[in-house]
Formats: sequence, structure tokens, C-alpha cells
Amino acid sequence: MRTLDLAIVSPHQKFCGRAMDIAASFQFESHVFRSDEDFFTEAESFKGITSVLLDCSFLEKPNEVAGLVQVARQGAPDSYILVVISSKLPPEDARIAKSSGASLVMMENEYFSSCKTEFALSQVIRSAFIPIKTLDLIEGTQLPFALFHLLPMNRRFLKVLKPEARLSKDFLEKYAAAGDLFIPRKDLSAWLEYSNSYRADDEAGLLRQCRAKFLQLNQSFLDLTLLISDQSSGASFAAGREVYELCRKFAYELHGSLINTPDPWKVVASSAVGDFGSVERSPAIAAYAGILSSQNQIGLAEEVMIGALLADIGYLEFSPSTARKVRNNAMGELNAEEQMEYQKHPIYSLNNCLSRRLPLTEAIKDMILMSHERSDQKGFPHRPRADKLTEESMLVRLCWDLDCRTQVRMGEKRPDIDEIKKSLGSALSADSGNFSVGFACKIAKILNSPAPGSLTA
Repeated sequence: MRTLDLAIVSPHQKFCGRAMDIAASFQFESHVFRSDEDFFTEAESFKGITSVLLDCSFLEKPNEVAGLVQVARQGAPDSYILVVISSKLPPEDARIAKSSGASLVMMENEYFSSCKTEFALSQVIRSAFIPIKTLDLIEGTQLPFALFHLLPMNRRFLKVLKPEARLSKDFLEKYAAAGDLFIPRKDLSAWLEYSNSYRADDEAGLLRQCRAKFLQLNQSFLDLTLLISDQSSGASFAAGREVYELCRKFAYELHGSLINTPDPWKVVASSAVGDFGSVERSPAIAAYAGILSSQNQIGLAEEVMIGALLADIGYLEFSPSTARKVRNNAMGELNAEEQMEYQKHPIYSLNNCLSRRLPLTEAIKDMILMSHERSDQKGFPHRPRADKLTEESMLVRLCWDLDCRTQVRMGEKRPDIDEIKKSLGSALSADSGNFSVGFACKIAKILNSPAPGSLTA
């Protein structure tokens, strides 16, 4: 019996074609079921089903949608179920689908015209595991969850330690060279509890706490992003503000850890996950921005981090073709229409945040809108005069560039962050038009300096 990443349940070829394109793009193990009856009777032939993409777009009555969702939930009680409903149905009908067992509800027009489906499924399937450092495992302790090792040849995860097994010296030495082991994302809370139970004031303890806080920020941001995508909670402004406040809290706590860590750059570079063009990268960009904000007294560090965190959330509005090219770092292949779409994403980002009534300050709004502007007016989307650009927004753009240089796909060797900093610092010194002269000089001085013993808050 094999494990299925994605079960596609739909009688319509167009719907299945879109789903199969997503599965091929992300290399998901997928299978098409032409009816809910087929899915219900055949689901048990698989060892496990990670996610179900359920087509309810042809149903016109909410009780019919609810019934189909309930059948899918009975057939896959532990799966993530993404339901696509007719765009003609009102939001309250979407909420009925959610209460019937759906994990996420999406309108049909969004399914075909945006990349929200790709993002949600990639989080559930490809990002179902998160990396942890072998350095953060304590010899002689027990973990309440399993540990996994990534097999680079087929990008599959092999269980290497069972839950409740004791961490031996031999095990830690064996996997020390691996650098990263992995835990299921669902076990993040248990991992954070484990990390917090072994507090220490030495360097290893500070690094362990810093990495744990980065994971907290990463998870809360992904929760916020999925909430914005969920049509069943369109009127739940309180839920959006609650998750937003968690992001603010974790950004503040992460910043506090970073400024007391000897080399915070390496903490962020070694903890960040996600491919180019993915909203997943935003926590890393935010963390870099928080470091530089403190070192240069540019804006309020927490505000700068939130601005960086939300600046690219508009990626979710990309069409499937634009999203695929951006994700594959094929920016040169964007046609004129796709290029225009890409250059509007800061506007999409701000609109998405405002639609949830997130309590953004004017400074954060400016950072989001101007996160890809340039002092020579060759940026986007509005090309303001150089004197209108804030240093905070230039800092977000710089950290976006820094993150682009540090990215690595899961299982590949990470580039050296110190070399990347020096390279970027040299580029800033020779910069003409990207940033203001004063800003470039300040930042280049920091990037070209050796790693400090500690930062100044």
C-alpha cells in the first residue's frame, strides 16, 4: 500500500487537469477519483492520504455541499480537505462547508485564476515536515514524537527515531553531519515545549531558543496566510486580528533573541525554509530586517519585521502561470501581462491585509507598498520620487534581495551567509539607483563588518 499525497475528487476534466498540473509541478503522488462514491470505497486501499482536493463547484445548494464534504471526511478522517465551491454561493454557504469538515474553502474562480491552491497544498504536503538542528537535541532525553531524515535522491522522509526513544550519543554523532533532521509540522508545539524545557544561558542554549522562536513566527505567519485565503471565514475579522497579534508577539520575541545571539545571521540562514517566489520566505526576510533595523536604528524593529512579513503576501493572487515562473526563478519568461501582474503584488498584499481589517500603522502600510520601489524610479508599483521612499521600505527590499541570495531548496547545501553579506555589501557600495546613497553607505558598512559578539537593541 502506498501513501497518497493528493486525492483529487471530481467528475470534471477541467478541474482534474488543473489539479494534475499542480501535482506534477510539485511532484505530488496523486490519484483522481471521478465521484465521491469512488473515493469513499477506494480510499482505504491507500496507506494514508495527506490531502483531498474536493470539487463541489457544480453543486448549487449548501446542504449538497455539506453532504459531499461529510462523505470525504468519513473516507479520510485525518486528511486535510480543500473544498472548491461555486463562486455564485454566498460566504455563509462557504462557512457551512467549513463546519461540515472542510479544512479550507475556496471559490471556483480562485481555484482557476489564483495560486492559492498551490500554496495551501504545498504547505500541507511538501512542507509537512520542518527542519530542526541536531545541535538542539539533548543526549539522554526523550522526544514525544518521531524524528525523520530526508533522503535526497527521492526527497522522501525516512523515520530514524521512534517516539519516546531515548537520544543516545551514537545517534547524535551519526546524524551530526546531516545538520538537519525533521519533525512533522503537527508536532511543532511539542518541539517548542521540548526546547523551552532545556533552557541554558550558554551560546548553544541561546541559539536553541532563537531557532525555536523563528519556527513560532514561521508557523503563525503561515496560519495568517491560510486564514486570508479561507473563504469560509471572510467575515471573521476577529480571527484575523488574533493571528496577526500572534505574529507581532512572536516577531517581538524573535527580535529579542536575535539581538542577544552572537551571530544571528547564521541562525536565520540555517533555519529558513521555502523556495524562491514562495510566501514561506517572508519570516526569513522579516528576521534579516529586524537585525539590520537594530544595527542601524532604522525604524522600529518590530514594525519593520511586520512590514517585511506582509510585503509579499500578495503572491497568493498570482495566476497559476505567473506563480509557476516566479517560483522557478524564471522571471525573464514572464510575458507583458504576467510582468504587470507581478509588479502589482505589493498592492495585492496591502489589500489582502486591509480586507481582514488588520490594525496596520501607516509606517507598515508604506513598507508594504514601497517594498519593491527604487530610488531611480525603476521599481514598482507606483515609482515614487526618491525623497518619498522611507528607509524602512528600502530595508525591506534589501532584505528581500539578501534572502534571494541565501535561498536553498530542501536537501541542498546552504550557501555561506558571511560570503553573501560581503557580496551584497560590495554591490551596495557600487550601487547606483537602487537605494539612496546615505542608506547604501550605512548598510554596506554593517554587511562588510565581521559578525559582532552581540547586537545593540
